[in-house]
Amino acid sequence: MNKTTKVLGLEDTFHFSCHPGIDCFSQCCQDVNILLTPFDILRMKNHLSISSTEFLETYTKRLFAPETSFPAVQFRMNEESGKRCYFVDDQGCKIYQHRPWPCRMYPLDYSVDGEGFIPMVESSRCLGLKDDRTWQLRDWFEDQGLQPYNEWNRRFAEVTEDEKLASWRKEYPGGVDIFYLACYDLDRFREQVFKEKLYEMLDQPSVDQDALKTDDLALLDFAFTWLQTVAEREVGK
Repeated sequence: MNKTTKVLGLEDTFHFSCHPGIDCFSQCCQDVNILLTPFDILRMKNHLSISSTEFLETYTKRLFAPETSFPAVQFRMNEESGKRCYFVDDQGCKIYQHRPWPCRMYPLDYSVDGEGFIPMVESSRCLGLKDDRTWQLRDWFEDQGLQPYNEWNRRFAEVTEDEKLASWRKEYPGGVDIFYLACYDLDRFREQVFKEKLYEMLDQPSVDQDALKTDDLALLDFAFTWLQTVAEREVGK
């Protein structure tokens, strides 16, 4: 974007509307790089009524950052339809209510300092930015259902920025794969939780095992805590 692009705060307004009547409708859903968070994957795989393992194998590809030994998950585009998102057709997004965080944020992104927001594309590419409809950012974010995504992304950021956990991924044999399993492949991680009694490794005597069996959010929170606990104990031994 242009350096003079105004940085928007929650009380500021911008123009935007996306609908089948504009010429660029769904073009932003083609040949794009979208990184998925654990909460994104959880929401989509549950909506599709498939396991996290099947979702990851069918709709994503695994990336790796060697500097931090961090495994990331990227949405895979459909090569047979011109690198279009698997869930988009001429009528729009087929999983709209469960779409991932980057799709909810579009056409906005964080500013460089992370304190505000800016359009991530020019209005010549996203014609919806020329629409007459005016949004206050606060109302836009509420309309897009961003709150739970932001909350879980903040929790995931605590995990990804944990220095001891980063060291553990580098030093512990299989650490990268364990991290990937616990964060992204929740259904397979659940099997390991009960097979290996991983809940006994936490200092919390009141881990709700019934919740871990049935509640994906409880399991995801446990996964984050378990990873950080393991790293805290193992690093520096």
